[in-house]
Amino acid sequence: MFGVEILLVLILLSALGCRDSFLEEPMKYDPISLSNEKAVQLNDMLNQIDLESDIVIVQKDGSIQEAVNAVSSGDVIYIEPGIYKESITSNKQDITLIGLSSSEEEQVILENSKETVISLFPLKSSQFKRDWRRITMDRKDLGGKIAHYTFDVAMGEAQFDIIRIHRVVRESRPYHPIRTKGDVFMVHGAIQDFDDIFLTAGTDVINAETSAPFYLATKNIDVWGIDMAWTKVPIETSDFTFMKDWGLERDIDHTLKAMVIARLIRGFTGQGFCKMNLLGFSYGVHIAYGAAARETQIHPICRDVKGIISVDNQIKFEDETTINNQCMVANKQMELINSGEYHNPWGVGLINLGSMALDAPDEPSPVPDFAGLTNIQVINAIASDHSSGFHFCGGTPFELYYTDPSRFVRLAVNLAPHMPRLMFYEMAASACPSLDVSFDDHLGDIKLPILYISAEGGDGQIQDYTSSLTKSTDITRLNVIDPGVETQFNIGHADIWMGYDAKDYMWEELCNWLIDHDRSWQNHWASK
Repeated sequence: MFGVEILLVLILLSALGCRDSFLEEPMKYDPISLSNEKAVQLNDMLNQIDLESDIVIVQKDGSIQEAVNAVSSGDVIYIEPGIYKESITSNKQDITLIGLSSSEEEQVILENSKETVISLFPLKSSQFKRDWRRITMDRKDLGGKIAHYTFDVAMGEAQFDIIRIHRVVRESRPYHPIRTKGDVFMVHGAIQDFDDIFLTAGTDVINAETSAPFYLATKNIDVWGIDMAWTKVPIETSDFTFMKDWGLERDIDHTLKAMVIARLIRGFTGQGFCKMNLLGFSYGVHIAYGAAARETQIHPICRDVKGIISVDNQIKFEDETTINNQCMVANKQMELINSGEYHNPWGVGLINLGSMALDAPDEPSPVPDFAGLTNIQVINAIASDHSSGFHFCGGTPFELYYTDPSRFVRLAVNLAPHMPRLMFYEMAASACPSLDVSFDDHLGDIKLPILYISAEGGDGQIQDYTSSLTKSTDITRLNVIDPGVETQFNIGHADIWMGYDAKDYMWEELCNWLIDHDRSWQNHWASK
């Protein structure tokens, strides 16, 4: 018998295994009330997730004993229904085992265990000893049988300790996503959120031609993403003391917690409990590599990332000039932090310039630095500026070549106004050998499949060096380029999400990689 209390609880969850996740079910669209039974069950499940503790998911092919050995006292282990032929022992305190089930008949069975399995059905929050934090859910129909779900998750007690998880998925009917062919969890860049750069990205019509998540969902990819807590800080905020210690490690914490919540929801709605591919764009590349590097130090059963998609950014560089520049940037950022400036107001300036371009595009700019340009030309100049070695959009102040200028204006207006300055320091410091940050300590231990995507006018000219520092033997590189166009005018950093033809030169390749690697993952489990 255990020397500790281990509770086995039933939650209303689907028992679909990962190996079936690429099979489709017939499309039968039958709109029903948003208060339907499945929505209620999903909401009830969300409000039982213990956000205070680390969460581990044991799939049918996994070992509960391995999970028990790997976790710490107070952690929570969720178990996919099935028969487990193992006797479980532990001397750890207060480990909670939660069986995931879709019915009273479908349970976790410990065939060789002498332990008493306590089955509580339906689950009631009063049956737990801890205080559970609330997760609020919303759903919006995007058309074409594609739905956008949001889940606001309180990660702490402070005012701005809230992240938002997104899901864009194809459905047979509301709250009933189809069985998908692949998955991706997307992390946005600096001063952006999921909607800003991925879902809407300045468009006024979301469809398969304008929105990467929508396009991927039409191809039966299960698309997830996150809004970091700092994206929700209002523009009028003046005291940023709370941001002093907000760094990359905090965003990595939040991303990994969001991913395990996504895995639980996927299981509940029929896509299985598999690990997920983690996509980082721009600043998000640091999060993706940092999360994967951290997971190299824990037991495989505790990991949530199965593949890395690095989009148009690097963590490490070979070029000495670039390295020296990053060192100077990091030192300058730390000087500002030490002076008490804990936030970067970059977003505020772009929001103001975007608002002027939106309200009076053809009026002369009142900003002295842009004398002689109209408001719309100012935004285009910022978008196409190549002085830093890359640009957001290919083209000139007078013509953006690949993206509708109005999209960049609308993106600018909706950006996150404030971002912690510590993150800008850590991004630069990770490329500076004389400075030490923690999130990249185990970069060389990563063995996951990696897809590197760059834009010629963005990071493409630098080439991919970061992935070469890992132990991965499955690395795919894609540089998006318009042949015959100079780099300073070529497809840019944001064009790969916002461009007129981004679907053809980027999204389709991403989709193919996700499907191919989902099937290889299924074959891996099928062969066990």
